[in-house]
Amino acid sequence: MRAIVTLFRLLDRGDEPLVDCDTLRLLGGCDPDDLVRSGVLVPAEPSMSLHASCGQCNVHDVVRVPRPTGVEFYEACPFDGADLVEKERLRQWSIDGRAIAELFASAMPDGGPAETLLPGVAWRIGEVQVGGESFPIVLTTTRSASRLADRSGASRMILIGDELPGEGFAGRLSITEAFAIRSKRVQSRPERFAQVLPLSSVPLGNAFYRKGQMWVVRFEGQETYLENNVGPLYIARLLATPHRAVPAVTLLASRIGIDERQLIGSSGELTDEAAVEECRGRYHELMGEIDEAKANHDLGWLEKLQSEQDQLALHFASVLGKGGKPREVGDIKKVSQSVSVGIKRTLDVLDTELKPLADHLRAHLSRGVCPVYSPPADIDWLV
Repeated sequence: MRAIVTLFRLLDRGDEPLVDCDTLRLLGGCDPDDLVRSGVLVPAEPSMSLHASCGQCNVHDVVRVPRPTGVEFYEACPFDGADLVEKERLRQWSIDGRAIAELFASAMPDGGPAETLLPGVAWRIGEVQVGGESFPIVLTTTRSASRLADRSGASRMILIGDELPGEGFAGRLSITEAFAIRSKRVQSRPERFAQVLPLSSVPLGNAFYRKGQMWVVRFEGQETYLENNVGPLYIARLLATPHRAVPAVTLLASRIGIDERQLIGSSGELTDEAAVEECRGRYHELMGEIDEAKANHDLGWLEKLQSEQDQLALHFASVLGKGGKPREVGDIKKVSQSVSVGIKRTLDVLDTELKPLADHLRAHLSRGVCPVYSPPADIDWLV
C-alpha cells in the first residue's frame, strides 16, 4: 500500500500512465499482483522497450521473435547486441486513479463510494462535518486542481494531493498527512481535516493545537492564542493521552529533539545485566518504529509504541544515571522540574488569557516525575 502515493503522483504524467517492473522495483519491490487485485493496477500490453543497463543507451528496444515453441523477446542494444529477455520483465500496467480514490474513500469515517468530479483526475472521497457545516474532501492531481477552482463550492473543498494550490479552497493536505498508510491498510486522519480549515470555520469545541507559529486554544466556548513556547508542547501531549502518565524525561526529550537515551543514561550496572540489555535493545527498536509510525502518520500504532516507550523510559530513568551510575533522586528532579516550570508558565499566561482553562488544568493535570492529565469525565480535545 505504501506505493499508492507515488502511483497517484504518476497520474500527473498523463491520462493513462503506464508502470513497468523496473518502476515497481524502484518503489520498493511492491507486489504488482496485490495492486492488481485491489484494482489500482490494470494489466496492459507488454512493454516493447526497457531501461538500458549498458551504460551507453537510455532505452533499449525489445524485439519479438517467433519460435516453434512460442514467441521469444530480445533486448536489442546497438553496442552489445541482443539478449534474451524473460517475458515477466516486460509486464506493465496502467494506473486506475478511480480505484485509488475508492481505496481512500473506504478509509474515510463515512466509508462511502468515491464520486468523480473530473474523470481520471479528481474525486470526492468523503466529507467532514465542522461546526454544523459540511466540507467535501477531494482527492486530486496537481494539474487538475486549477480546474476544480472554477467549480461551484470550491471554496469549501479540502484538497488531498501533492503540491496543491492553497488559494480558492478551504484547505489542503498531502496524502500522507490525511492518511496513515501501512503495508496492508489505509486509515484516515479526520482530525487533520478540521485543523487546516480557516479558524472561523472551526467549531467552538475544546482545542489545543499548533497552527503555524501559534497555538490555537479553545475551552468552554472561549478562544485564545499562545506563543509557540515549550509549555504548550507538553500540555498538548498530555491532553492527547488522558489518564496516561507520561514521564517527564519523555516530554523533555521530545521537546528538545534529542535521543532520550541522552537523558536516561546509556549503560548501567544492575543486578540482572541481561535484562537491562534486553530492555535497551527493545528501546532502540521502538525508536525506529516510532519514526516509521510518524512518517506514515499512523496515530493508532504511534500511541501504542509511545506507551511502551514511556514505560521503558520511566524504568531507565528510575535506575540509571549519567555514566551508568545509579540515578539519584536529584537527577530525576532536575528533569521533572524543567518540565513543570514550562507547564506552569503556560498556566500563568492562561490565567490572563483563558482563566477557565487554567483552572481546569490546575485541577486535573498533575506535574512531577510522570505528569498526567486526568479529567473527571471524557472531554474531547482537538489536538
